[in-house]
Amino acid sequence: MSPYSIEQSILEGKLGVKQLFEFVKNNAEQMESYSMEEAIFSRLMDIGIAAMKGYFAEKGTGDVGDVLQLEDGTALKKEKRLLWQNYFSVFGKFSIPRTCYRANGVDGVMPLDAQANLPQRSYSYLLQEWMDLLSIRDSFGEASVTLDKILKLGISPSRFEVVNRESANSYDEFYKNKELPTPDSEGELQVIGFDGKGVPVIKSEAAKIQSRLGKGEKRQKKKEAIVGVSYTIDPKVRSPEEVAENLVYPEEARKKREADEEQGVKSPQIRANNIRRIASLERSKQKVMEEIISDAKSRDPDTQRPLVAVMDGALCLWTLLASLLLGVKWVGILDIIHVTEYLWKVGNALHGEKTPEAKKWVYEHLLAILQGRVGRVIGGLKQIISKRKLRASQLKALRETITYFENHRKWMRYDEYLAAGYPIGSGVVESTCGHTVKKRMEGTGRRWSIKGAESTLLLRSIYTSNDWDAYWDAHRMLERKRLYDKVLPKLGYPDEYFMKKVA
Repeated sequence: MSPYSIEQSILEGKLGVKQLFEFVKNNAEQMESYSMEEAIFSRLMDIGIAAMKGYFAEKGTGDVGDVLQLEDGTALKKEKRLLWQNYFSVFGKFSIPRTCYRANGVDGVMPLDAQANLPQRSYSYLLQEWMDLLSIRDSFGEASVTLDKILKLGISPSRFEVVNRESANSYDEFYKNKELPTPDSEGELQVIGFDGKGVPVIKSEAAKIQSRLGKGEKRQKKKEAIVGVSYTIDPKVRSPEEVAENLVYPEEARKKREADEEQGVKSPQIRANNIRRIASLERSKQKVMEEIISDAKSRDPDTQRPLVAVMDGALCLWTLLASLLLGVKWVGILDIIHVTEYLWKVGNALHGEKTPEAKKWVYEHLLAILQGRVGRVIGGLKQIISKRKLRASQLKALRETITYFENHRKWMRYDEYLAAGYPIGSGVVESTCGHTVKKRMEGTGRRWSIKGAESTLLLRSIYTSNDWDAYWDAHRMLERKRLYDKVLPKLGYPDEYFMKKVA
């Protein structure tokens, strides 16, 4: 079979365009717009294949002469016949003719693979990227259906999973070399946070998590993914009264804000900047924390910004974080939402579920905590136990809340945090648990292997960190280096060859 001809490809493309407009002209009267649009798109796919064949015709077959000499001095001779490689593009499948150089005991080398930066698999990089974009949102089966509906390519769900795993291979190298955010896009505070979120795993993986069960224990069905965030934000000074009202009487607080806005008084919106997210099932808590701490430090190498950590009450995370930040000046803040939830436990137990009395009690005690009177609140809760006759449920709520406040008291200096304008809610890491982990990993019938879950979590971390385009550029370059680093110099291609982009 002869290699592609640019003239032939142009003729096929022109013929396709001519036939397309003839089809439109001949069928416009009897076809509705939906059917016509569908038919046009189908014909454009054929024109796309003709154009891609034209590209490879211009690129050539990778013929660089009779002999290709490798860096180690090995001389490879050109084979007479061309080797044809399947290429699965977004327009459909066709074959690419390649000149092969070979010697005894040495794998064949096809220079065109390096010259065109062809992926190791037959799926084009663009098709792989589209497959990944679909499969990090929906199940592999749903992604397959969606792509088949659009492109009519008929790729099985199992192929989506394979591509997904391989696409995450450049994660560590990408973030090791990623360009830092510009200083003018950053806030004045550097914030980090960590949490955990369960991922449903297949039975064989669940058995590894807890091999021996105690009496009455049930087999775990989830493995915890560790979630970390790093971002900057500007300070926002608030009063304890403002925060307490927002949390306990949100409707009243909203009405006040609306009234202020009508008078021209508008509170500035403070948003998190350049959020770096990571969720991992395979990496240890320490590894994820180290990665996020490294990101925070790299963004503030001269330690000009206060470093703030906002988390929920997981003491194991607090203890580990303190050990990793030993010698570093930082501020730890217990998420105020969890504090409020514990107060609601007691308020509801003492005064009834969501009653006005319960709300008043929660508001008063939350306000006291926000004003820096945590010790008095703990003392007051202890007095209730000693002075009142309580039901078992009330006693349980009080004791749990006292223990929680005592264990976390060092991270509850809210009067200082509010005066400094620090964030006191872990909303960024909580939302990351939701849309980076839960949104994709959970659902009816979804069960994951550890390896399969890890690649999806890392790709979702990239996507939700707004690094997707930069990652895919880097991934292609890293794959080029891995596959062709020893071949390209012999072909005379500079390192930046593939960085050229069309405006």
